[in-house]
Amino acid sequence: MSNTLQSTTQRFIDIYDITHNLVIFKDGSTSVIIAVDAMNFGLLAEEEQDAIMYAYAALLNSLTYPIEIVIRSQTKDVTHYLKLLQVKESQIRSHVMKQRIRSYREFVANLIHERNVLDKKFYVVIHATSLEMGLVSPGSFMPGKNDFDASTVEKSLIIEKALNILEPKKDHLISQFARIGLYARQLETQEIIRLFYASYNPESAEGQVMADSKSYTAPLVTLNRDEPKQA
Repeated sequence: MSNTLQSTTQRFIDIYDITHNLVIFKDGSTSVIIAVDAMNFGLLAEEEQDAIMYAYAALLNSLTYPIEIVIRSQTKDVTHYLKLLQVKESQIRSHVMKQRIRSYREFVANLIHERNVLDKKFYVVIHATSLEMGLVSPGSFMPGKNDFDASTVEKSLIIEKALNILEPKKDHLISQFARIGLYARQLETQEIIRLFYASYNPESAEGQVMADSKSYTAPLVTLNRDEPKQA
């Protein structure tokens, strides 16, 4: 006979907290996420393409730390745009103009649905391990087998150590992308929360407007130390 397993989604998510524009993981490691604008490389002249490739090669050669490049594709979310058209339609008195806006709104909605129009976002993630931050000793650290628990350390200490390591790396990457002609910026706390929410809930996230994390009355993710009980 076995008891009902008691578990939550948090058991399978590595995130401990998202704060101060950082992602803090349960093992004490942290990350910053940089959003990078896209460039239509194919429309550039040959000389411009060569310059971009040389600049990108210089960026890669300048790195003394690992980075992760993430390309996220999702169906274009035009919910807010369609709502705006609906509001404009309700404000116009002319029957002809109302009909034209309604037809255009239906055309956009059907186009996105039938053609599966995708919106691509590009991110660069910089990671700092708990070993780099001095939270664990080299002798006790094994890749993939780190038993360190972030909740056992003051969060302010983790944040301070993470910023000291990640801020210079972030600034370096942003300046290197600027040399290529790409605008890059660090995602803020609320944007990171929205990104992960949309990643884990792609269907329900469409059209959602998330409240500011400062107004939350409960933690986004809490550690669950209760193991499943079996008899």
